[in-house]
Amino acid sequence: MVKSTVRFPEPVVEEIEALVEDGVVESKSEFHRFCSEYVLAQLDPEFEPETLDFEELEAQLIRDSTGPSEGDGISFLESVLFIRKHALRGNVQDAEDFIDHHYDPHDRDAVLLEELLSFYHDSAPDSAATPRRSVQPEQR
Repeated sequence: MVKSTVRFPEPVVEEIEALVEDGVVESKSEFHRFCSEYVLAQLDPEFEPETLDFEELEAQLIRDSTGPSEGDGISFLESVLFIRKHALRGNVQDAEDFIDHHYDPHDRDAVLLEELLSFYHDSAPDSAATPRRSVQPEQR
């Protein structure tokens, strides 16, 4: 296997470590492998996950998640896209309202969405650290 290093905010790491401590996943690496393959499988229906017990992990981590209420029909990925879109446009309050309306405050998905939102909220609007799409190619 190829080794890759990724940095995550501390609250995200703490949530993942809690899943390991609770025995939901065997290790942080297993969690990261599962998440990567899960997203790839959502994007490409022909992608075949190689993680051992992928379906069991999917059932435990995704399908059994309390996430949005039943009638909402919103996937976590759709929620991430919604939060990101509003945050990039400076509509932080709308993004916060979305999380409050669709998620239980103690749900792990809500924690992850709030952490994502804080990434945008903590960055100054004109800061170079704020991720923004540019219409013009970067000048060098």
